[in-house]
Amino acid sequence: MFTHEFLYNAVGMLSSLMFLGCLFGLVKQYRRINARKNDPQNSEAGYATRSLSVNSFFSSFVAFYAFFLYSIMLVEIDYYLFVTRLLAASMTLVVLYEIFRDRKPLSQRLPFLSGVLLMAVAILCIGVREDKLFIGRSASIFLAVGATLIMLQGGIQQIRKIREEKSTGALSLSMNVIFGMKDLSNIAFGLVIGFADGWPLIMTGTVSALTKAVVILQFYLFREKPAVA
Repeated sequence: MFTHEFLYNAVGMLSSLMFLGCLFGLVKQYRRINARKNDPQNSEAGYATRSLSVNSFFSSFVAFYAFFLYSIMLVEIDYYLFVTRLLAASMTLVVLYEIFRDRKPLSQRLPFLSGVLLMAVAILCIGVREDKLFIGRSASIFLAVGATLIMLQGGIQQIRKIREEKSTGALSLSMNVIFGMKDLSNIAFGLVIGFADGWPLIMTGTVSALTKAVVILQFYLFREKPAVA
């Protein structure tokens, strides 16, 4: 019979491995953007990040950030959550930076600037967590619920963008598959932690897994448009 501690560590390590996979997926997405940016056959503005919904990526950033903050505000910092969400939020911020560079409208550039500000706030929270533990945890739970709603509408926006353009463009299939697997591991980790502390993980993981499944389906319905010379 497995002990709770064994299950916690086993599922926590599995969740961490899935997040390493997410980092790999985000790196692939970043490399895909760079390859399109350096494509000599197409210098069209916005081509490098075509079909990428800034809304969707920012909602992913907010979800990673919410659980990064949540891990800080637990009575004992959960380092499985802390390290993996910090790395994933940082890498998502890199993709947002590429969108910031590739697009001119303020609505497309503001998410990156907001993300930088939020990361600065999180660093400040680490320094005062002992004094603000209860308030901080309440705020992080509220943020986790908000992040789930933002992620839901972000996923819907990404699906709409693909369907409007009838192309998956620069979007990475492997990244979305890995993210879907990560969401399933999040649900399992939330169940092992226990519903009292793990319900935000279960809720966010379920919503994210469903939206990722629909996004993945779009890759089989729409193919990328050929580059215009």
